[in-house]
Amino acid sequence: MLNSQTKKKLLKLFNKLEESEIHSESLRQILCSQEEFEPYSVFKKISNNGYISCQEIYHLLQQNGLIVQLEQVTPIIKWYSQKCDNRLTYGDFLQIVLPANNLELRQLVSQKPTFSKEISYEIEYGVCRIFYKEVQIADEIQPYKQDLIQTPDFDIRMAFQTIDQFNSGFIQMDLLEHFVNRDCNALMRRLDQNRDSQIDLEDFRIALEAQYGNVHSSKSTTTSTVTSIKQIEVQNQFPNRRAKQSVAKHIDRNKKIVQQKKVQCYDMDYLAEALKIISELEFENEFRKEELGYLQYDFLELFSFFDQDKTGKLAPGDVKAALEELEIYPTQSQLYLWMKRYDIDRDGKWNIREFLAAFKPINYQKINIRQLDKEILNAVKNVIKTEIENEVAIECVKKKLSQRPNFNLKSLFTVITSNQIIIEKELRTFLENHGVYLDDKNRELLMRRFDRNQQQYITYSDFLNEMQPKQPKL
Repeated sequence: MLNSQTKKKLLKLFNKLEESEIHSESLRQILCSQEEFEPYSVFKKISNNGYISCQEIYHLLQQNGLIVQLEQVTPIIKWYSQKCDNRLTYGDFLQIVLPANNLELRQLVSQKPTFSKEISYEIEYGVCRIFYKEVQIADEIQPYKQDLIQTPDFDIRMAFQTIDQFNSGFIQMDLLEHFVNRDCNALMRRLDQNRDSQIDLEDFRIALEAQYGNVHSSKSTTTSTVTSIKQIEVQNQFPNRRAKQSVAKHIDRNKKIVQQKKVQCYDMDYLAEALKIISELEFENEFRKEELGYLQYDFLELFSFFDQDKTGKLAPGDVKAALEELEIYPTQSQLYLWMKRYDIDRDGKWNIREFLAAFKPINYQKINIRQLDKEILNAVKNVIKTEIENEVAIECVKKKLSQRPNFNLKSLFTVITSNQIIIEKELRTFLENHGVYLDDKNRELLMRRFDRNQQQYITYSDFLNEMQPKQPKL
């Protein structure tokens, strides 16, 4: 059996895998919710001779401005290739891009007829985001795996048997939940490589072994090389001309198929799914803030780091300059979305309260304060990168909603509540009536995103402000 320290390291790895899977699932649902997405046509565009290789994924990411090393793509093939032949079949590709916890959407997308039209920028970039996220996952969990594998008493078979208490040769959901002491649907999806609802020793081994390199290599070899952010900014402005043209075509096509119903059941289902995705991304944001909060740093010192001219207000230029000092290079629209998210008084700038909202976790307890150091700044960078990436993803969800024929936020608001405000109980009832079940924390985070003034309810103005796309129409 594993000792307590080794178990803690295994649980840390599981926590990281679960967090990563939740984000990946959000990206899958965003992609598959787009009416234009038809997986076989995308597969044919990427693949050569009916298979997708590392080189083809690498070139696809490069063409879309997502700069990675070729070796960083290898873990995607290694993890998802059922034949273990260093290439992906169409079935493997479906496991990567189709949602796992929305079976209705999964079935709908997988049964779409193949078409020969040109693939839009949104679809291609949506697929790239999923591949890129898988690269990031492999890169981020590598240190956790190495830390576990280098533990003197660690053995993969022994770790497997620690969870498989009945020596049945496989781990089912109840055993996994008993080991981690919580619900673990996302973790099960990530570990269950062949999707047979159980984890055998081979699944377990693939999930825990180092993705690339020698497990005894130095720390520098495991540092992420997915860091050419400046190149990404130059090559992948968001939204660019191709995106605008594609969105324009999509809107025109929708106008031709407008139906004369104010609120359709599918609209309500779609809104519920959108709210679910938003809550999951908010959960990831909060997780990053909590990681930062554990370091007990001085929030005022961090604000001063951004507020170089000491005015007490942060304009976009101030924020951009501080981000560049941290080697983060967002595009103009990415910076706009991130600042808009926390701009409560809507003056285009951040005061200290708004700044703290971007970095401070909900349940923060100040114990000992330490000065900014490299560890704290790295955690700050993780918060910023996660929040910017998630704001772009949420904006995509909102745009998709706004482009639905006759989609009417006022009508949907009145469906959720018969009063002038939405309280948490009404939001929960609406979501559960449409098949979305959020735990208390996710629901609290969702309410807080809408209820910026912390009044414990959502007004129509709050609802409209949050659900309308924030990017200016170009």
